[in-house]
Order: sequence, then structure tokens, then C-alpha cells
Amino acid sequence: MGVSSGQMWPPQAFTGGRKIDMMARAPEELPAAGLRNLILVAGHAVYTGFDFHEAAKESSWFLESYQQIPGEAQSFLDHIQLGVSAAQDDPTALLLFSGGQTRRAAGPRSEGLSYWVVAEAAGWFGMPAVRNRTFTEEHARDSFENLLFGLCRFFELTGHYPDSITVVSYLLKKERFLTLHREAVRFPLEDFEFIGTPVPPLAIGAQEGEARTVAAFRNDPYGCQGDLISKKLNRDPFAVGPIHPSRCPQMRSLLAHCSPHLYEGTVPWR
Repeated sequence: MGVSSGQMWPPQAFTGGRKIDMMARAPEELPAAGLRNLILVAGHAVYTGFDFHEAAKESSWFLESYQQIPGEAQSFLDHIQLGVSAAQDDPTALLLFSGGQTRRAAGPRSEGLSYWVVAEAAGWFGMPAVRNRTFTEEHARDSFENLLFGLCRFFELTGHYPDSITVVSYLLKKERFLTLHREAVRFPLEDFEFIGTPVPPLAIGAQEGEARTVAAFRNDPYGCQGDLISKKLNRDPFAVGPIHPSRCPQMRSLLAHCSPHLYEGTVPWR
């Protein structure tokens, strides 16, 4: 019996009457089972140019009006290189470029894949061994999801959760990641590090904008209500949606948590 082109396969396959979970993979089948630590580079834009060697040009990226300033594209390159360098220094680290298909005008291209291809075009900044330990996460629509979905993606790739996390972004966002987002997922402070770069000098209003975002996440730490959920939906123009909990079953309750109060359930990294 054939399968029509519109028919979707169920999440399980059936062989000889025995149901097999297609998500379950033996450790030797996982692409990064031996890696222990997560280096997470949060994406900020989608690459829309045709020559990835021109990544330092603002015209090569789809930028919002507030991003259209000299030095913005270079800051993306700096974050990519910081992540690659951190992974080079830690041979047990998995490097993850995180960010979804966030801009309709940019087409169905993700921030995470944009960063990976820019690193590839740059020859991994003279550190080519990092390439085989670098992956993408392509669902995140805001900074909290960068961290939350990054944890899930790490499990999907390794079969376990990270011993430590290093986040790469703008220094302006250090409090947001180190305090608000880290506390929301209940990851230990002693195993969490933040590194980054200053925002470009002409980023007028960046401090004020960050203060508003921090205030919003203080009231809504999971970004699931009000302005934060509206922004998230606007950053999903291709209806990709959030990462599916079947990819990291031990995170199912955390992924579903929506409350002004911090999650108090169990997490697999404590």
C-alpha cells in the first residue's frame, strides 16, 4: 500500500507488530555523545547576502531599523568568533548557534544557520577542528528560548544535559541571561558563564531598550504573556513553532511552564 504525498508518518514506526520509538537512539548513534559543555551563541539577525565572505557588511543581513548602524554586522562576526574560540579552548564543548526563522522579508532562513555558514566561510577563524563540534538550533524566537531550546537541542545531540553553559551575546544582555533566564530554567550559577561584546557605539537607545526588556522578563520570566508573547509570535512568520518536547522528554514540564512565578519542578541538570 502506497503513501500519498500529503500523508504524515506518525512519530513511531511499526515493524513486525512491535512499536519502535523513532526518537530513541543508541549513544553511538548520537552525533555528539562525548561532549559535556554547551557554548551557546545567541543569534541576532538572518543573513540575506549571497556572498558569505561579506558578512561584515550591514547590507548582507536583514536588519531592523534599530540595527541599521555601523558596526552591527561586525558584532555578529565577533560573537561567532568568540563562540568558536571558546569551543577551541574546551575540547569537550559543543558549540551551538541559536536562532529561528525570525523575519518574513528575509525568507525561511534561520539565524542559527546564518551564523554557521558565516563561520564556514570564515574558515572557522583558523580553528577548523571546531567545525565537527558545531550545530544549530533553529526554533528560538527570543533570548529565553535561545537558552531553553539550547538545552533541549544539546540533549538531542548528546543524550544528556550540559555540565556547564557559556552564553555569547552582547554584554548589555548579561543580566538578562545570567540572572533572569538562568533562574527561569534553574541552571546552577556556578556552572553558568557569560561572555560578549559591547553594542556598537552608535546603538542609541540600546540601554533603554534593554531595561524595558529586562523589566518585561521580570514580570513574565517565560515570555508567554503580553508583549513578550506578541513579539515571539511576530518572530515566527513561517509558523515553525517551538521545539517539540518529544526531543527532550525530561524538559516537558519546563517547556510548558507559563507563569509569573519561577518553575519549581524537577530539572535534569540538578
